[in-house]
Amino acid sequence: MRCEDFPEFFREVHGHEPFPWQKDLPRQIVEAGHWPSLVDVPTGLGKTSMLDVAVFLLALEADLPPAQRLARRRIFLVVDRRIVVDQAEEHARRIADRLDNAEIGSVTALVAERLRRLSSSTAGRPVLPVVKMRGGATWDAAWLSRPDLPAIVTGTVDQVGSRLFFRGYGVSPRRRPIDAALVGADSLILVDESHLATALTASLASASAVDAPPHDLSPRPVITRLTATTDEEIDGWIPAFDAQAHLADPVAARRITARKRLRMESTQKRTAAKRIAEVAVEALSPGARVLVVCNTIDRAREVFAHLSRSSVSDVQRLLLIGRSRSYEREAVVDRVLALFGAGRDESAASAVLVATQTVEVGIDLDATALVTESSSWDALVQRIGRVNRRGDRDDSVVVVVDDDDSRPPVYGNARLSTVEYLGGLLADSEELDVSPSALRRLSPPKGTMLERAAAPYLLPAHLDAWTRTSPAPVNDAPLDAYLHGIERGVAPVSLAWRDGLLLADGSPAAADPSTWIEAIPVRGEESVEVPLVAVRLWLAGRRAAPLSDWDDDEWAPFAEDTSREVLRKEARPDGTVGWEWVSASLIRPGDSLVVPSEYGGLDEYGWNPASEVPVRDVAELAALDRGQAALRIDEALAGRLSLQPLSEDFWSLLRTWRTSDDPEVAATARESGEAALRRWLAGSAWPGAGPWARPVAHGESRGSALLSAMSAAELQLASRGRRRDLPVLPARDSSVIIMKPTASGQVAAWREASDETPDGTTHIFERRVTLKQHGDAVAARAEGIARNLRLPEELVRAVADAAQWHDLGKTDPRFQAMLFGGDRVSAELAEEPLAKSGMDAGDLQRRRDALRRSGLPRGARHEAWSQALVRDYLEKLTTPYPADADLVLHLVASHHGHARPLLPAVVETAQHDISAEIDGAQVTVAVPQMVDLEDATRFQRLNARYGRWGLALLEAIVRCADMTVSGEGS
Repeated sequence: MRCEDFPEFFREVHGHEPFPWQKDLPRQIVEAGHWPSLVDVPTGLGKTSMLDVAVFLLALEADLPPAQRLARRRIFLVVDRRIVVDQAEEHARRIADRLDNAEIGSVTALVAERLRRLSSSTAGRPVLPVVKMRGGATWDAAWLSRPDLPAIVTGTVDQVGSRLFFRGYGVSPRRRPIDAALVGADSLILVDESHLATALTASLASASAVDAPPHDLSPRPVITRLTATTDEEIDGWIPAFDAQAHLADPVAARRITARKRLRMESTQKRTAAKRIAEVAVEALSPGARVLVVCNTIDRAREVFAHLSRSSVSDVQRLLLIGRSRSYEREAVVDRVLALFGAGRDESAASAVLVATQTVEVGIDLDATALVTESSSWDALVQRIGRVNRRGDRDDSVVVVVDDDDSRPPVYGNARLSTVEYLGGLLADSEELDVSPSALRRLSPPKGTMLERAAAPYLLPAHLDAWTRTSPAPVNDAPLDAYLHGIERGVAPVSLAWRDGLLLADGSPAAADPSTWIEAIPVRGEESVEVPLVAVRLWLAGRRAAPLSDWDDDEWAPFAEDTSREVLRKEARPDGTVGWEWVSASLIRPGDSLVVPSEYGGLDEYGWNPASEVPVRDVAELAALDRGQAALRIDEALAGRLSLQPLSEDFWSLLRTWRTSDDPEVAATARESGEAALRRWLAGSAWPGAGPWARPVAHGESRGSALLSAMSAAELQLASRGRRRDLPVLPARDSSVIIMKPTASGQVAAWREASDETPDGTTHIFERRVTLKQHGDAVAARAEGIARNLRLPEELVRAVADAAQWHDLGKTDPRFQAMLFGGDRVSAELAEEPLAKSGMDAGDLQRRRDALRRSGLPRGARHEAWSQALVRDYLEKLTTPYPADADLVLHLVASHHGHARPLLPAVVETAQHDISAEIDGAQVTVAVPQMVDLEDATRFQRLNARYGRWGLALLEAIVRCADMTVSGEGS
């Protein structure tokens, strides 16, 4: 491959020629020997194609040692707009699809073949995983299965930044080191519209300087800023933009000279929404597409209400805000792109789109006219870029409406300075040329730009504290200021709405709601990110300040007690996690919360704290979209699926199954109930619109996909809650009933491989796996990943050995009894010790019963016994261990996310020996084992030796090998 092959690769992927700057950039990067610090091109010229450049260079350098590569294995596009995340993901998926289906002999086929070398990927598997990074409160928030895979990842500042710094928002504490490794090692971080993320870029640069181990195990992260408007002082190389070359390109020339005329209007604050709506109506004509951009969600909703009441007929009216769930947003975005998308089919229909800042970046809109509130200069330039974007129109009008608010929200003094600057430019004319080329010739004063956020100084002590994920320090340094700036704001919280959490009188339906929530784990698709203060005020029944679509929020003390509580996932002292009711004053930045549907707070467009209408629970939708279909069986099920209620016959069968003392009668009732549920799904009239009607894979609707998934499903108990009384069952029965397929698909199975179970092991398939089988498989997988990453041979040895020995502690007789359902006799008679029990992965109650009968103490960690066995083996070797013994001990102890720096303390009263065989030697240790304080000292040494992200990467190799092997049933 050569750099000169990039234009052909681009043509094969996108079907058209690259612009001159795109065509030249791969060669310029190779010649410069490093990535540019900033890519500054006019809006409309495709900055998202940096993904194509990054993928091509990764393939070009696939054969080089990691230390010599400019390209990086994981490519992150970081944005602070949710719609942009969606749009960028579509661009990335187009690249991935072309790679998977490349014609033999094409440049794309060569790129695909070289990318496969990075992870020894075989045909039939995706060449390039594409991930839209989401929040989530479970292991299912996992977004990449192993650290040797190349990938494109899109996400927001909070999602990417918090993961890199070992404090992933909404991420399980035990998952955090893996996420930190995947983001903080061998990564290219493209920060779109970087003027909105200066605190993040400064913190990333500081972290790279602070973490300086003797030898880097993996290429360090590279940061490249992407923007069309910046006043930053940039250190490093910035590719020059050749204006003449682009004027010689017919397509580029049309875009950068696209005619746009700006004029200003003044109005009063109290009448601003009405006047904006009037100006939008004035801009309407047959076929017109008028874009209205407001600075706050409140103002956007107010303008939309005025438009909805207007007497203009035959006009489609749309509202788009970023703070919405994907299921509400997808229907709106489909209509927006059909009516306003660049390259759309033109029609005589007219439309008005009212939106917030969410349309400023990335989303490819091409309006015929723009009406916008005054804002900072950089925001205004982005908004202007959504008008006549392709340059296909002779003329487009931009109207900036400025009200008399002396303290304008969101943009503050930058907005006032921009208005003053525009007033000066318009002093001698009623209109101003704002084509992309004209805008680049202007030199607005510094005060017109949104004030850049200043990040606090990052000390090594901060990084050391953040690397301690288990247990985390009590005085943990807040991360928010390092992502958003000292005064810019704090991390938002993530809200998901669920049915069945409250009784009719508003009291909690269960003393422990964890069972009902975890029956279908909370996923990012059902969540909305909202500023912390706004959520607190909403729960208190008080009005929040006007809210924009940015994640920034000003910190404010809040001690008010509220009667309305929400659920937050909490790490418990014994190492388990569960959902706990908390009041508004206890909500923290970055929390993932579950809200009772009855509270309202969301409507068809997104976050609406004034709405008291119950919110639809979309957990079943999110589970289906993740490839893990499941149904919670309760009286609200029909409403969640938009179907008619189930018959009384079904509920009668369910009662018989749960109450009959005759096993045969119960089994027959269960099978009949399953059949009745399938008939109900098949025979129901599914709605012709809405999320369940939306086409998914192979053109079938979500409703059809659910029916297919349920064809091989069975009714099962998720587990028992302490109080929950399902209305269809006798009061004494507190079981949570679900219906789900009997086995997960292999493609998605690794996502289900949670190690946060009560017994500290992983259950996926109903299949017993011996300790030797599992150890051999995990060791082979870990060694393969380590070699793909081209680690030194001594580290490959340490990783493989740790993977081989990681579960040796399961030879404890009590643990084996637990794996045999609590039957000690069967465990003792077994020919080989087990690693996996083969118990039903969904039957949590059976697993808890087995744990109780086995005699294992609550919270017991088999990895502690594994570490003790390995330590005894290494200490008794007659010749020195040929790799890093410290590292092996740490990798064994940390393979479930603990031991960073200490394993959890467990009350242990039993006294007996545990024996295992290691490389033909019999090793025995005594139980109980004391908490090993040397673990903390070892952890510190290893961080200094391999780097904070280097050690996390080594852990991730072992843990991801363990999880993926478990997910495949081995």
